[in-house]
Amino acid sequence: MSRIVYRRRRRRPRRKKWPIVVLSIVLIAGLAYAASVLLGFNPFLERQLRSQFGDAFFNDFEVSKPVEASSDPESIINNYEPLFKSLENEALTRLDTLLTGALEDYRRQEQDGTLDRFMLTSKYIQAGRILESSVDEVFYDLLDEMKTELSSYGFSTAIAADIEETYQNAKAEKKRELLDRLRQQISS
Repeated sequence: MSRIVYRRRRRRPRRKKWPIVVLSIVLIAGLAYAASVLLGFNPFLERQLRSQFGDAFFNDFEVSKPVEASSDPESIINNYEPLFKSLENEALTRLDTLLTGALEDYRRQEQDGTLDRFMLTSKYIQAGRILESSVDEVFYDLLDEMKTELSSYGFSTAIAADIEETYQNAKAEKKRELLDRLRQQISS
């Protein structure tokens, strides 16, 4: 009979893996933070903006559902029109406030000799994005309510696509206009 001989493997000393794990976690967190700053989102900056302008500035839009009951598509759309207009006016007012704040910060930092264009630009771009996100949310809630009301009476909701397109075009135009105004103000 043959005898099977098992050899014992030599045990390698175990390496401690925790330093590598900790280093990896710190590296990943650092890269995530750097990417968020470069991509325009910075949680620290958002806190600063919310303390400077207040949470209500970015979140509270007084737009309520229409009170008139309607049974024809024209009336339903006409009931929502003042709500969309009110939202637009409030958003434009807040955008002007942001533009004024950006110009004041720019001039103050320029006089103090502490101007950091990258940080200032990042701050107000993020403020604009936060505001845009909030306005989008309110707009689409209103649009969905209007579509629901139209469809509950059996009417087509195709007009909603036209309203949305008008909204998106107005946003793009306003962005261009604000950037032009900002360039003019800074260069003068």
